[in-house]
Amino acid sequence: MNKKILLFIGMIVLIFFGSCKKSQVDLSLKQQQFISKHNSAENKASSVASVSYSNCPTPVNCSLTLKATIETFNVYKHNTSGYIIYKAKMAIDADGSPQAYGPNNSGLDWTANAGYPGNWWGVVTDANGNPIIQGAGDPFPGLYVSTTSLVNSAYATTNPLRYVDSGNIPFFVLPSAITSTNGIALGDVGFVYKTTNGKGCYAIFADGGPAGKLGEGSMYLANKLGINSNPKTGGTSSGIIDYFVFPGSGYGQGTIPTIQQINAIGSAKMKKVGGLELATCL
Repeated sequence: MNKKILLFIGMIVLIFFGSCKKSQVDLSLKQQQFISKHNSAENKASSVASVSYSNCPTPVNCSLTLKATIETFNVYKHNTSGYIIYKAKMAIDADGSPQAYGPNNSGLDWTANAGYPGNWWGVVTDANGNPIIQGAGDPFPGLYVSTTSLVNSAYATTNPLRYVDSGNIPFFVLPSAITSTNGIALGDVGFVYKTTNGKGCYAIFADGGPAGKLGEGSMYLANKLGINSNPKTGGTSSGIIDYFVFPGSGYGQGTIPTIQQINAIGSAKMKKVGGLELATCL
């Protein structure tokens, strides 16, 4: 065979195997267990699946497709299940909590994280562009009405109950770079896991995040994972949080599921792809 052709083939093999090895360092033990269990189940159920992994030295990693790299965190698609997997930090998103924002930083989070006069993006505004103030019949009179991308359409725009309360519902945040190319919709369920203490929680995709940012969760979710949930001082900048996202698993826009519903959907999704036992949070 022509030496140039042999050299070209050798380069392709090195690139392929190299990419598999690279992805291995991006995955936690829990993620590798999940993928390994699913691949094992697939191989038993289908000879085609077995053949597809036969030429790969590390099946756990070669069953993944790199979809994006955001803030140095790699986002993968697990090819056979379609689930999205990544390991990243966790910033705290107070959005949706009726306590989140208020005049002069009177809320749980800095007011600037909801916008500023003339450009408010995280709170409901009136016809003049000024933030709506909660009244006597609302949960926290005097504070602003904080919003999330996912809403309960049964309530009016100015009602705090329309939005996903960060203090009472486990949710995570995703940028459009991930959702737009992977079939992920608002309300889809996922599993979030802290690798350093073994605490996990099923959660929903409830809020869109800024481009170029990855790894954010609600106050409730942070609490359940043993992370400081203070929006001003909490969170973790270390890439120690596993995220599993199940595209097409939620109720869609207009419905905010209960924690029991989130757990039921998440548990069924995980059991379907290998039976990895994971804890729910209540």
